Amino acid sequence: MKYLLSLLALCTTSIYVSAQSVQDSFLVKPYLQFATQNSMHILWETTAPASTIVEYGEALQKANEPNLPKIEIIKGTRNLHEVKLDNLKTSTKYLYKVKSITEEGQIIESPVYTFKTAVKDDEATFFAFIGDTQFNSRTPWAWGKIANRVWSDRPHFIIHAGDLVDTGTRKTDWTQHFFPNGHVAMSRFPMYTVLGNHEQDAQYYYDYMVNPAPEYYYTFHYGNIQFFMIDTNRDIHEGSEQYDWLEWELAKSDADWKIVVHHHPPFSSEENDHGDTYIGASTYGTHARNLVPLYEAYGIDFCLFGHTHLYERTWPLFEDAVNLKNGVVYINSGGAGGGLEDFDPSRSWFTQELQTGHHYCTFAIYDKTLQFKAIDHEGSLFDTFQLTKESNNSSGNSMIQPPAPHFKTGPTIFQESSSLSMEPLESTHKIYYTIDGTEPNMQSTPYEGPISITETLTFKARVYTTDGKASRVVERSFQQMNPQAASKIKGTKAGLAYKYYEGEWDFLPDFNKLSILKEGTVSTVNESLIEHRDNTFGIVMEGYVDLPATDTYTFFTRSDDGSKLYINGHLVVDNDGHHGAFWEYGTTILEKGKHHIRIEYFEAYGSEMLRAGLLDPDMGKVPFHPGQLSH
Repeated sequence: MKYLLSLLALCTTSIYVSAQSVQDSFLVKPYLQFATQNSMHILWETTAPASTIVEYGEALQKANEPNLPKIEIIKGTRNLHEVKLDNLKTSTKYLYKVKSITEEGQIIESPVYTFKTAVKDDEATFFAFIGDTQFNSRTPWAWGKIANRVWSDRPHFIIHAGDLVDTGTRKTDWTQHFFPNGHVAMSRFPMYTVLGNHEQDAQYYYDYMVNPAPEYYYTFHYGNIQFFMIDTNRDIHEGSEQYDWLEWELAKSDADWKIVVHHHPPFSSEENDHGDTYIGASTYGTHARNLVPLYEAYGIDFCLFGHTHLYERTWPLFEDAVNLKNGVVYINSGGAGGGLEDFDPSRSWFTQELQTGHHYCTFAIYDKTLQFKAIDHEGSLFDTFQLTKESNNSSGNSMIQPPAPHFKTGPTIFQESSSLSMEPLESTHKIYYTIDGTEPNMQSTPYEGPISITETLTFKARVYTTDGKASRVVERSFQQMNPQAASKIKGTKAGLAYKYYEGEWDFLPDFNKLSILKEGTVSTVNESLIEHRDNTFGIVMEGYVDLPATDTYTFFTRSDDGSKLYINGHLVVDNDGHHGAFWEYGTTILEKGKHHIRIEYFEAYGSEMLRAGLLDPDMGKVPFHPGQLSH
């Protein structure tokens, strides 16, 4: 009997393994990412761990069969496969196919596809521009149709303005919607992307998309165009990391055409994202307008974005007015998949063309001439224009204002000392600074080298060119502090106490003025532990966090939408506002023991998330565990 049972178990296992082997296949079919003039990235995903093989070769004249003499192999097995083909010829057509072999010997092999490396700097370029390919139940076919239309135009590459998927943390949004519908185009043409709010800064985005570090912002050249890719979900105010980076990159650029791409609109006539226009006024755009001064200072030609699911093209704009000579053209193309939206019932001062419907755009560029088209999902052209730059009106603009210096700093909160160093864009630029709160000028202290900081102060600096042109003023604040004393409280209970509220907000309200709808305790920081309605609610968690040593601590929250974290009554992490699931950090110095903690959170609409914890130098972001928290 034991023998029969063992035989039956063996047979059952064999049947399972056999069935599993038959099922092993592509979870994500091959697609292309980040092409250069001599390289291409090819990715795919298999349902089981498997080997990684790409066969490829240059397309030949009068070929009777695919020319695939070269092979690229990555040792080991994996589910997600990424291969960079290097040392390729510029502006050249190649053929490729991928192959994976599972540990059970199952062969997973693709058809033969083609790609072309980036064109030469002086060649004509043609690219497609899309945004918001996310799924919606009213027109679930939209992204598939748009991808087929893009394929029919045979672009060199695709620019995507974010919201690739509906929920970035949900893997099936990628594997069952975005990649299958986009395969016809993405297997042939590389796609360059930026983050939308629906990606929620999810790891899947970074796993599936290939972009230069730090990935959420980067720049690249294609032909005689330079693209500047920005994450408008993160801080883009003057002085932020991305603002400072973009200023330098724009100042250095000598490209004939400069194009900025991000998700959120600086200018928009959408009917209710910026105020209900049927009963009131609109802000006519989002926080992305913080970047407009840079676009105007450094001669950007186009700003491309999505977010609102419609099409809008502005007049050329400069200093909040139409300016046909010096203006920047803003194009909102958010119609590749998401549920369609509509416009303000009154026409905006900046609008030139509008359209509601699923669509995509194309740019054809040669030398100083550009032709633009906007095309709907049925293939009908609904907007087009052509422009030719004057030879002396390329991006080689004289430096009206030099970019601000870049800082390298030690800890901005410290016990004994910190440090600061600065660098101008050009070696001929001179940096002047102050520490008394006044604005620096050419009579202020000149910067000569790294500075040691031993007291609380605000450091202000600006650059001057040899002919006296001044940059904007930038500043960094430093705080010297002793460790905050731990609480002497005793007899606490496990977990944090919470209070639950309901209301509609764009930023965290004063919860002390609101009615508490229910109270209780949670074991850790997670909104799902509290019963709540789908949207428009708020939570306050309060108690103590127990710390093992006197040290400098960096706290984080990850929230969708806004959150703030207070330690001993002091704001440490400010992650407020209406946004996707993004990380924010803050540092303070604390004694060993228990410290009062308060976390405020609100959810507006859509997806939701609240997490919090500490940044460990070895383990990275570590959420609070129940043993640390009490009330």
